[in-house]
This record gives sequence, structure tokens and C-alpha cells, in this order.
Amino acid sequence: MLNLPGTVVVAPDTETLFEKLGEAVLSAALRALDERNVFHFALSGGGTPEPFYVRLVTDPKFRLIPWKDTHFWIVDERKVEETHAKSNMKMIRETLTNHVPTPAEQVHPMPVLADDPAGAYEAELEKAFDRKVGRDAPPELDFVLLGMGGDCHTASLFPASPALGVTDRWIAENDGGKVVPPPRLTMTYPLINAARNIAPLIVGAGKHEALKRVHELHESETEDTANVPISGIAPDGDGELTWYLDDAAAGVS
Repeated sequence: MLNLPGTVVVAPDTETLFEKLGEAVLSAALRALDERNVFHFALSGGGTPEPFYVRLVTDPKFRLIPWKDTHFWIVDERKVEETHAKSNMKMIRETLTNHVPTPAEQVHPMPVLADDPAGAYEAELEKAFDRKVGRDAPPELDFVLLGMGGDCHTASLFPASPALGVTDRWIAENDGGKVVPPPRLTMTYPLINAARNIAPLIVGAGKHEALKRVHELHESETEDTANVPISGIAPDGDGELTWYLDDAAAGVS
């Protein structure tokens, strides 16, 4: 069994896995609503979470998620128009946010084509949380859904890329030889790690070798963010890290 930091949830298939993850989202949302009257949910793009977002919208089990009191944030985005096929926000709108009663002003796409996209997105976070970059600790997002590539990148934190070393900003632009084009905008480690719940969703046998690299680092009590960026995901304070894997990703035969 893989030994990963935090808690590991394994399910035999993606539908069962999505149910477990959806239950975690619902629980976090209801707790946030009870304690703070708002739920801050950060979403990732890609093919893995796409059917999960559809499940959140269509499964009656999740109808109690307080969509009207939810703020949607984007973990990372490509520097393309929102109409572009590779836009994370395009997929997220089509599968989730267009189908729930969240007020439009509570859906926060990344302004990737702005002159200072990182600063512009940080300004939205500052307003929503009454925090200031460089003065205050990062905001505590309630739930951050992550993915992982075969190169162990998460968000748009790619191996040997400039954003890995950003510690004084919440959002960073990222580009370079190992960043899959086009250039990206991404949440940084400080913002992700400040979250109350962090959930990497990883499926398929093709991700098992990458997860073994995380396992080996955890076994040796080390991290290697330059080569295994997801090893830098380590919640601060009382935050919880829970990995959601199907049998294939976990290597369960």
C-alpha cells in the first residue's frame, strides 16, 4: 500500500471514488457555512475532475451543497481566452458553475490575459478575505481540489519551474522548459497549503509510478519540490491532506 502524507482514500472505480470525494466536499461545505457563512472552493481543470463536477451537479446526494453561499476559485489556468478549448474555466463553467445557483460575482475566473494577472487575482482574494499580500497570512480556502500529472506536477507547479520558489505571493505566473505550453497562472504553495482541506484526485494506472515517487519521499521523510512538485503540498496548522485514488492509481491488483 502506498504510504503518502496525510490520509489516503482508495476506491475500486471512479464512480465510487467520486462519491467519497463528493461526501467530503459536502461535509466541508456544511461545516464552513455553519462556522463562517461562506464556502470557498478551489477547482482544478483537466480530464480527471470533469466527470466529478458533473456528478456534483447531477447526484441528489449532493444537493445540500450550499451553492448560493459558495465562492469558486481556480487553482491554475492556461494563458488563453476563456473560449479556448484548453481553458480550465470553460470546462468548469460547462460542467459545474453554469448549473448551480451561485451568484455570478462569486465565480472567480483567473484574469490570465490582464497586464498583471497574478496581482489582479490576488486583489480578488484580498477583497474576499480582507487580507493583504505581503502583510497578512494567506487566506484559508475551505477546499482545494488538486490533480497530478505524470511528471508529479500539481496545479501549474511544474518541475524545475520558477513558480516553485515563490513564497511571498499567493498567485504566480509560470513558464519555462518543463511547463507544458501555453504559459500558466497558478496558486502557489503558500496559498494551497493554507487551505483547510486539500484533496488530490488521481486516477488511472498511468499515475502509479508518479505516486510511488511521492511514497518514496514520504518514507524517507524528505521532499523534492524541484523534481516532485506535489511533494511540496503540506497543509499548515490544522489543514488536512486527503488523497483520493482509484485502485489503478494506488496499484491495487
